[in-house]
Amino acid sequence: MKIKFTKMHGAGNDFIMIDNRAGNFPTGNKKFIQAVSARGTGIGCEGLLLVQQAPSLSDCDYEMIFINPDGSRASMCGNASRCVALFTFEKNLAGRRQRVKTEAGTIILDVLESSNGSGTVRVHLTEPKDRKANVEVQLPDGRKLDCFYVDTGVPHAVIFVEDVASIDIIGDGKAIRYATEFAPVGVNVDFVQTENGDGFAEMRTYERGVEDETGACGTGAVAAAIAMREKLDILLPVSIQVSSGDILKVDGSVEESGLCHNMRLTGPVKTVLEGRLDTDWYNVV
Repeated sequence: MKIKFTKMHGAGNDFIMIDNRAGNFPTGNKKFIQAVSARGTGIGCEGLLLVQQAPSLSDCDYEMIFINPDGSRASMCGNASRCVALFTFEKNLAGRRQRVKTEAGTIILDVLESSNGSGTVRVHLTEPKDRKANVEVQLPDGRKLDCFYVDTGVPHAVIFVEDVASIDIIGDGKAIRYATEFAPVGVNVDFVQTENGDGFAEMRTYERGVEDETGACGTGAVAAAIAMREKLDILLPVSIQVSSGDILKVDGSVEESGLCHNMRLTGPVKTVLEGRLDTDWYNVV
């Protein structure tokens, strides 16, 4: 079977986009998905995104299915959702404002700018939930880290650090991702360095499903912004510089209780290439 695809990235977070409205993509074939997602031997990506028909009684423009490189599903991905907005807009599948069904709930996407495969997109995320302001995790070497837990569509643990560049992102990230405190589903792990409380921070993320550092993480940037506001009392909006060097802007509203809601994520999106793959090339069952 031949499948058309588009490769895009949102602030360095790269994805394979596929129009699957016909429903032909082999979503259950994990070996095929792993082969396609592999760098060097496949197309390479940090996630595969399918555009599917929205349910018949839904008021959404389409449904977004996100699949990790290991073949597992994720309920939401902030940067992938921004990419899919530009993808569907430029393919004339949806307008500038889009209602999109995800496994985390309905999100709103706004294509603010679009030109020759590049653009700026804002996503209005589902409401953050399941906050735990102080979760202590002990690492294998005995160190104890204080984590701020919040689900921004997918679960995140935010750890504030003094020097994000020196973090053992693989060792510490993996230990926290699989910590018993976050079992059984685990977490994405965001190490955040704030700059004098001025609304700017640097962030590195160990991503669940990728099982490595990612170039950027949209839901992680939102989780970091919530932790900055609710734990450090830093005012929104904030700017988060991710590993790729790009900056994601996060805004939202704050209740009288001090909790954040109506979170919005804005950043760049770029088309990298378009192509065609054939399932027969990968020789996986």
